[in-house]
Amino acid sequence: MVAAIVPVLRQKAAAFRRGGFLLFAVLLCSAYVVPVFADEAKPTEPSGQEREEVLRDFVLANVEFTLLHEIGHALIHQFPIPLFGREEDAADQMATTFMILRHNTDIDPTAMNKLLMVSVEWLSEWEDEARAPGGNAHAFWDSHSLAIQRFYNVNCLLFGANPDELSFLLDTEMLPAERGFDCEQSYSQAFEANLWLLKSFARSKASLVPYNGIVVEYEATRNPRHEMVRRWLIESGMVQAVASRATEFFAWPQPVRLFFDNCPGSAEAYYNRNVSEIVVCYELLDVFLEKSEIFLSRSAVAVCANAGLRRLYGENFGCGS
Repeated sequence: MVAAIVPVLRQKAAAFRRGGFLLFAVLLCSAYVVPVFADEAKPTEPSGQEREEVLRDFVLANVEFTLLHEIGHALIHQFPIPLFGREEDAADQMATTFMILRHNTDIDPTAMNKLLMVSVEWLSEWEDEARAPGGNAHAFWDSHSLAIQRFYNVNCLLFGANPDELSFLLDTEMLPAERGFDCEQSYSQAFEANLWLLKSFARSKASLVPYNGIVVEYEATRNPRHEMVRRWLIESGMVQAVASRATEFFAWPQPVRLFFDNCPGSAEAYYNRNVSEIVVCYELLDVFLEKSEIFLSRSAVAVCANAGLRRLYGENFGCGS
């Protein structure tokens, strides 16, 4: 009986993942879709609880990637980890791999959506830079890769982790074939590096010595929007779960303070090596929230124009029959 049910469940999970991914891909690309509605009422965006759930999921996915990226910097700083490239690229690789492993992408139907929400945010950032006055606003001397490169890097590792479920992604604008053919090897290398990291610096479970870890703190917010996101973070337990797992796995030489703070005029997150502190600005979380709101404002017509998405989300978006 169980053996007969498992393939069906996996098939349903695959359909759900594709739908979830396509939703956010279409949200971003909907400006290029020009559907025709005859006598039907025009679709509307979700409202109330449905809308908040979409916003919340997008923000939490991008905050999780941000936290894991900064924890990657902390690991590189506190442990003798050899690097043959830029630290920012290494931190991105670590964050993506940590998210893939943390959510078990081969069995969790929502796991792929989380990372695809992250890659879509990078694509949106790249488009924002291209629309900036004077052309692309990216500083090419910066230590970070271009946002468009980070978009493809996340998609590549995710595809490499589960090529069967994400086969529809290959040879598209989301992952051109020339890059996709090497992604399984790229993920294998990242996975082996993760195993080496754990074997080299894992905490001994037999140790009775008090150990350091990551301590989470929240500064009071000054903006109602920031307070809403802060509530999402606390209620979801995601931040504490990430911090607890990193504390459990690694024998940190120094404690790490993970601090959410108000940073007027600065939407960023960073690891301060001097005081072993990860700072995440509420203003950055507001950027994630604003991006998700923009996606939702574009989404209704685009979703209803796509037969597959209309079947999955049509009721939520008021597509009609």
